[in-house]
Amino acid sequence: MSQYNQGLFHSWVPKPIMLLLIMVISIVLFGVTAVYTSNIPFLVGATGALTEDYMWAYYAGVIGMGLAMPLVIRLKARFRTKEIMVTTLTGMAFLFVVMGNTDQPEIIIGASFLISFLRMVGMMEVILPLMFILSADGNRGRFYAVFYTVVLGITQVSSYYVASLSMEYSWQYAYLLIAAVCLATALICVVFQHNQRFMKKVPLHYIDWLGMLLFVISFMFLGYIFSFGKQQAWFASDKIKWATVAFSVTFLLFILRMQIIKRPFISLKAFSKSNVRHGMLMLLFLGMYLGTTTLQNIFAVGVLGYNHLSNASLNLMIFPGLLIGAVVSAKWFNQSMHIRMLMFTGFAAYLMYVIVMYFSMVPEFNYASWLLPMFFKGYGMGVLFIVIWYYTFDKLGMTELLSAIGIIVVWRTFITVGIFSALFSWMQYQLQLQSLGNLAVYLDDVTLLSPGSGVNLRSIQINAVLAANKTLYGYIILAGMGVLVYVLFHHFGKIRYRLLRIRIDRAGKLWMSRKNRRRMQKELETGEI
Repeated sequence: MSQYNQGLFHSWVPKPIMLLLIMVISIVLFGVTAVYTSNIPFLVGATGALTEDYMWAYYAGVIGMGLAMPLVIRLKARFRTKEIMVTTLTGMAFLFVVMGNTDQPEIIIGASFLISFLRMVGMMEVILPLMFILSADGNRGRFYAVFYTVVLGITQVSSYYVASLSMEYSWQYAYLLIAAVCLATALICVVFQHNQRFMKKVPLHYIDWLGMLLFVISFMFLGYIFSFGKQQAWFASDKIKWATVAFSVTFLLFILRMQIIKRPFISLKAFSKSNVRHGMLMLLFLGMYLGTTTLQNIFAVGVLGYNHLSNASLNLMIFPGLLIGAVVSAKWFNQSMHIRMLMFTGFAAYLMYVIVMYFSMVPEFNYASWLLPMFFKGYGMGVLFIVIWYYTFDKLGMTELLSAIGIIVVWRTFITVGIFSALFSWMQYQLQLQSLGNLAVYLDDVTLLSPGSGVNLRSIQINAVLAANKTLYGYIILAGMGVLVYVLFHHFGKIRYRLLRIRIDRAGKLWMSRKNRRRMQKELETGEI
């Protein structure tokens, strides 16, 4: 038997069983998370804490995931696969038990950070084998098409069932059940996983601990700003002001440290590449659409009167669009087609979702009517998660990828969504007040107090909410059209205006010196231009 084993299981385990076990472990790690947004209302109702506390816990979880990514290879080189899997799963189980037995939001915030860190470390152990299974020829696009569809689908299903358990029993029961599932999965790893190393043992040295600390502190301050900004009237609050100063200082120190030390926690070289910068811009556009969930929840719960479980069930309607997006993406990458139009269809589908919602802002909107907008939402979400991720990390080496992916995970899931969720929430409130003011022009005390006036204050409030949502959706539609124009004219790594460039090069040869012509010919032959 070889000294090193890059698989997961003992050699005596049949291959069909190996595949089944990888699927089981993957489903657990993909579906488990510390704070489900669908479960936050139950946490708030039971503990009496603010919604903002648990949004901060959710953001802390994303930061924990981002912290884990640059450390994955170091941990894999230091510890055995079984050690990593059993430790992460049992650690998560312990933390879920802690969460299920506390009502202190501070403990839940800390546990969320640690759970997500451990979860990401464990996920990388199964993602690498899945890459070889799903894309043996190295076609990353096909792998992303399957991987992100499965992850998004499992996330929506688990979010719904956790909300269902919290409603039927309690939120503590849901966390304790998740702890039991993690322990059962750890037992599977103990029995079936081998105890050999993935590679030669390398000690944990040259880790930039101070850089890690600055990474966590700076983004935790930013998470506090996004979570509590509206509740504390943004910069009217001294806490928000000081948190902004603290974030700016710690993040600046983090950037400076990453540039001056020899072995930084995160290398910033990848961010000098055009595709990474444009990919982050596209993730910002995606964050704008993901932030519309705030408006969707206001409409479903505040206007249509759905309970939190019915509201969570709406996200299950994205499955048809999600699956079609996966099939289209897989076919697209199999044919090695240019990704511009695939990207365009993703943003266009999300724009269609917003357009349908714009025309659906009426109190008579029924449950079945959600199928069309959620189909567009599912297709747009699935395609954009796949193709933007593919484009952003295209042609990056493994070292650059693992360095950049930590920040980009935080950027995609936390910063962009946090920016637009906070912005939409604040704008919705301001537009709602404006709508109430406009409606108040037609009302006076005599009208309100006179018998038989037929004035219903609740309907006035609902109309104000609908008007505010519709105005916001209109702004998003205009921004979405600009995004489509940007996608159509972006080069995606290809040389634009090639014919014009060739003619200019030929004209330049008339006045170029012989030395410059030789240099240009060499660059053309080597592919540098």
